[in-house]
Amino acid sequence: MVTPHEALRRWIAGAGGGDWRPFVELLAPDVAFSVPVDGFLGHRTGRAEAERFFAYLAEAVRADLEPTSVLVDGERVAFEVSVRGRWLGRPFRQGLCLVFVVRDDAIVEFREYLAWPGGLPAD
Repeated sequence: MVTPHEALRRWIAGAGGGDWRPFVELLAPDVAFSVPVDGFLGHRTGRAEAERFFAYLAEAVRADLEPTSVLVDGERVAFEVSVRGRWLGRPFRQGLCLVFVVRDDAIVEFREYLAWPGGLPAD
């Protein structure tokens, strides 16, 4: 059974190790998403477009994510997350909010919001 918490667990694993396939397999074929990443800005739809985004992340990021808060508004579940890692080979840290909507045992929507776009240099 797909849950927002399972989605977050798989997102964390993808960011840490670069294998996003376990997360992508949770996506509905017509998944809608929005992420603040150059080359993917704006509203996107479809698993193929999501696979393209996660292929980019597999090459660009390795990070440890630590959930700090959970917010629930009906079917939307948001996780505030602290991030520390490497983006395109450079160390960074930032705040992140991941929002998942799960319906019919699949992620039908996800959104990503950054507290510090572009990240901050890691200490």
